Amino acid sequence: MARAFRSGVETNKKVRMPLRHRVWQPIRDLQSLTTRAQRTGKGMGPLVEVPALVRIENEHWIFERIDQTTLNQLTHRLVVANEHGEQTLGVTENLHVALEVAKRMAELEQRVVMIQPL
Repeated sequence: MARAFRSGVETNKKVRMPLRHRVWQPIRDLQSLTTRAQRTGKGMGPLVEVPALVRIENEHWIFERIDQTTLNQLTHRLVVANEHGEQTLGVTENLHVALEVAKRMAELEQRVVMIQPL
């Protein structure tokens, strides 16, 4: 046994294992994930700015979602001019409600509200 260690292993009996260098290419490796995310984003349609509806109940913030059928029923947008440009107050279901809100804003806060049809 000692002689085997001293003389070593014959060159034709050595096991050869080539060293594999792995190259991580994140763009190529994550291409399927990126493609799927882009395809899903296109399927969702264009981004629409909808402010979050928040109410407070029992000292907890409750976030509400707007249903698509509710969004389809809205007809007029209420806009107020300020020093930074225009600010959207909200949207209404009909012109009568929009006129009532604009009238109350003019009476109570002396602000002019522009009503835009959607």
